Amino acid sequence: LETNIQEMNKYVADSIYGETFSASISSAIGRKNLLETAIGDSQLHAATEACFAALETPIANQFKQVARIMAQRNSLQSKRDAFYIQDGSYDAHSDSFFGTAGKLSLVNAALKCFVDDMKIQGIWDSVTVMSASEFGRTLTSNGAGTDHAWGGNHFIAGGSVAGGKIHGEYPNDLTEAGPLNIGRGRVIPTTSWEGVWKGVAEWFGVEHENMDSVLPNLSNFPKNIFGKTDLYK
Repeated sequence: LETNIQEMNKYVADSIYGETFSASISSAIGRKNLLETAIGDSQLHAATEACFAALETPIANQFKQVARIMAQRNSLQSKRDAFYIQDGSYDAHSDSFFGTAGKLSLVNAALKCFVDDMKIQGIWDSVTVMSASEFGRTLTSNGAGTDHAWGGNHFIAGGSVAGGKIHGEYPNDLTEAGPLNIGRGRVIPTTSWEGVWKGVAEWFGVEHENMDSVLPNLSNFPKNIFGKTDLYK
C-alpha cells in the first residue's frame, strides 16, 4: 500500500491544493518510517515492561507507546514533543462498563507505570501530563447514571508541577438554586481551559508576545488565569 501511495504522489499536480495534500501524505509516510526505524522492537526498562504487561488496557498501551517514543528522543532528535492519548466509555448514562470509579482506577494504574518509567529515564521533571474532556457530568443521577454537563474537574501532573493544590473556584452553592447550577447539577465552569493552558504554554516555552496566537480566546476570560509560577515549582 505504501508503495502504491508513493507512486501516486510522485506526479506533480496542477493545483496547489493537490500538491499540498501530496506533500502532506509523503511527509507523513516519511515520519512514520523514521519513527518505526527508531523505536523498532525496543524495550523499556524491565520494571516498566512488567508494570504495563500487568495491565494490558487501551490507555496503558498508549502510555507505553509514548514512553517508548520518548526513550528514543535522541535518535529522533526531539527537543520538545506533545502526545495525545485518549480513553473512552465515560459517557456513563447507565454507569456501564466498570463504572466511573473503575475507569479512573485504570487511568491511575497506567499513569503510575508511565510516571515510574519517566523517573527511570530521568526526565520526569521535563514532563507534564494534563487531562482534558469536551464535557462534564451532572452532579445528580438520572436514575441509573449521569448525563452530559459542563463544568468538571481535571488534573495536571509532572515532576516540575507544584502539586497538592486545587486551582479555580469551588461553587459555594451546589443546590438547584445555586447561581452556577443551570439544572440537574449542570454547573457552569468557573475556570476556562485557557486559564490552565496559559501556564502550561509558558512552561512549554511559548513567549509572551506569542501567547495570543496560541490562545486566541485568552482575553475573553479575565479571571482564574494561571501562569507558570502558579502551576510549577
